[in-house]
Amino acid sequence: MYTVGFDTSALDPSFKAHAQRGIGRYVRELWRFFSAAQDLPLAIKPFSHELLKGTSLLERGINLLPMGRQTVRQQLVYPATLAGPATRGMDILHFPAHLDAPSWSPKPFMVTVLDLIPVVCADLYKADNPGWRFRFGRFLELRAIKSAKLILAISEHTAHDVNRLLGIPLDRIMVTPLGVDSKFSEVKKPSVDEETALRTRLKLSQIRKIILYVGGIDQRKNWQTLLSTMEILSAGKGEEAPLLVMAGKIDTDLQYPKLLAQIELRGLAQHVRLCGYLDEAELLRLYGISSVFFFPSLYEGFGLTPLEALAAGVPVVSSNASAMPEVLGDAAMLVDPLDSKGFAAAITTILHDGERARLYAERGRKRAQSFTWERTGVETVRAYQRCASGDGL
Repeated sequence: MYTVGFDTSALDPSFKAHAQRGIGRYVRELWRFFSAAQDLPLAIKPFSHELLKGTSLLERGINLLPMGRQTVRQQLVYPATLAGPATRGMDILHFPAHLDAPSWSPKPFMVTVLDLIPVVCADLYKADNPGWRFRFGRFLELRAIKSAKLILAISEHTAHDVNRLLGIPLDRIMVTPLGVDSKFSEVKKPSVDEETALRTRLKLSQIRKIILYVGGIDQRKNWQTLLSTMEILSAGKGEEAPLLVMAGKIDTDLQYPKLLAQIELRGLAQHVRLCGYLDEAELLRLYGISSVFFFPSLYEGFGLTPLEALAAGVPVVSSNASAMPEVLGDAAMLVDPLDSKGFAAAITTILHDGERARLYAERGRKRAQSFTWERTGVETVRAYQRCASGDGL
């Protein structure tokens, strides 16, 4: 039987912080599907970054290097170990994040391309990563994509980016959209007492309407527009202004000091609450008390968090950039990512027009129903079958 090796590294909390991000969710849901599926037409076995460690003697040698230790492991040690007993019997490997794949491999492999941020948004990151090491790392990531036998893209937009920017033919790319966990569709408005307790626990005002943002704060997330929109919404309103609540592990990001400085400079300290990382149960409760989900990102390979907000029945105001129109459709209010006034107008509409808010909440729940992890799993298995048959590859 044809056997696929599936990289489960992202399930390890110590590996590149993937476990708490979208990559971790993607790998977790795929592995759950593979494990539960009956009568799969091929075998799927796990492997992980543990192969990067090599022998103890080799590890001691690598640890003596002044820099580039992770690159040496991934680009030299990994390919050698992939030919060894740990992957014996695996006909092809699947790296569900292209940045975790080696740039070459003795075994054929597939990669999932989540996005092409380093290529599309190169100018945004140039100032913070000007050195040759950053450029060389991105070169290796792109080479891994080009070396793959088959590429899985998480949206049509990402597939066309791979084709347009890397010159990879569309017939070597298959689209496998992400899904939404059913628990988001189960989010309900809490009772008065439950909401009061949650607001107290998260140190939120008991009376202000909540604008929710969930995600990171790297440059492409466009947090400057997030803040400039809040300046417009809060001008002269004091405690009557809505409250921007930002959830996500952002305190270790290089942009975090800049975010704090801008919040102070813009006089937004009383209008922005940084909640940090919230466990899943608490995050779902937060969706239940939020009036609008705000997502002004400049570039997304898919856009999972606004889709989850749709599933939770929270009206979404998003940028109209990259994959957002494809994923959100007419279930969200879409605005140019640099138009703070446009965002403020859209959010004001949701906050003060109950009928429009209900309309978008209903559209959102319906839209999200077409994105399931089961569909993702089925489409991924189809990609594996194509590799097994060699169809067009």
